[in-house]
Amino acid sequence: MLVTPVALGAVLWIHPHGGENMYESLAPVADTWYYIHVVLLPLFGLLGISLYVLLNGYSGPVATIGRIGAAIYLVFYLGFEAIAGIATGILIRETQTLPAEQQDGVATAVDAMVTDPIVGGAALIGTAGSLVAVVAIGICYRRSGAPLVPLFGLVGVPITAVAHGGGIADVFGMALFLASVVWLEFGWRRIDERPTPQAA
Repeated sequence: MLVTPVALGAVLWIHPHGGENMYESLAPVADTWYYIHVVLLPLFGLLGISLYVLLNGYSGPVATIGRIGAAIYLVFYLGFEAIAGIATGILIRETQTLPAEQQDGVATAVDAMVTDPIVGGAALIGTAGSLVAVVAIGICYRRSGAPLVPLFGLVGVPITAVAHGGGIADVFGMALFLASVVWLEFGWRRIDERPTPQAA
């Protein structure tokens, strides 16, 4: 669970950033864009699984809502990543040798893919699912006596989802999530896991 945010943060750090004209700005780094998104797809999947793992040992309505949120994130955000990342990368890579007028048509198609409301909606729904999941995790952990500071850091997951590819905010989000997981896993124990004091 610790490897995932570290790996995601590292990959996002070198993530190319598209400009107003996606095709023109990404053509020089098409291979990098493509391979980075091939790696990001399973990493974002593992991030969703991490949300499930954080809910291990918890039951009840809040935990169930959290698991549903994680599932929504997995389904919709990975769909967005596959289209906006991998599919656009394939289009840009494989059309570099076309005549200029044909490249203009591909550029229009690429822009349509990344600005399509259904694709954008998938990203939005997936991000909302991750937010629901981390709020549910925070409630469950707080009820078990967890300190507030690392719980607020869990918001790094939806921050990364929103800021993905838009600067260093996505890397910051993963750093927040990593710090929170380290604190919760190694610096705190659930109330029901603490040893019971022995009577004198």
